[in-house]
Amino acid sequence: MTLDQNLADKAPGDPVRSADWNDIAAAVLRHETGKLDLSGGTVTGPLMAQGGLTAPALSSQSLGVQLLKPDNGQWGFDFNASTATMISGQIQFQTPATLLLIGHGHASTSDPNHPLILHVMVDGAITNKEGTSEWGVGYVALPGGATTWVPATTIGSAQVTAGSHTVQFAATGGAFGATASLHGPTLWVIRLGAG
Repeated sequence: MTLDQNLADKAPGDPVRSADWNDIAAAVLRHETGKLDLSGGTVTGPLMAQGGLTAPALSSQSLGVQLLKPDNGQWGFDFNASTATMISGQIQFQTPATLLLIGHGHASTSDPNHPLILHVMVDGAITNKEGTSEWGVGYVALPGGATTWVPATTIGSAQVTAGSHTVQFAATGGAFGATASLHGPTLWVIRLGAG
């Protein structure tokens, strides 16, 4: 129920009817439960914002998606018993954040006994390695040789503090006399929220 504007336009000496008083009291009581406190509260029903919704927490550095590619624009990488960092980026975080890192490209190997190994790192540490076990690391070993190309992905997660951190997508592959390759590498940095 909305209040009649006439209730707010009273002059000194104007009468206030009991029905008007009851409407005002009901509106005050409804305000206690029907309005959101600007200092915080819980919305139990649907929330709509016709003019857009802005809040520091929603536009925080702890949320978002960023796509990184090789700085030099290099498309193809070959590995012959070697390790190379294909993508390296310095990211500034205003707040702590939880990161999901996804490295992707198209891979080929000429020797299935010496696979191409892909991993993502934060500040030089492999994000998906626990002791001697690796989780989410990409391995590619193809019996068809270098003429066969397949999508290759590696996934890792990390907690970062506020400040500057280096994220990297690297690969190790091949053996002497064997070739492993990765084309079109990309590194997705997904910020999932405060750490």
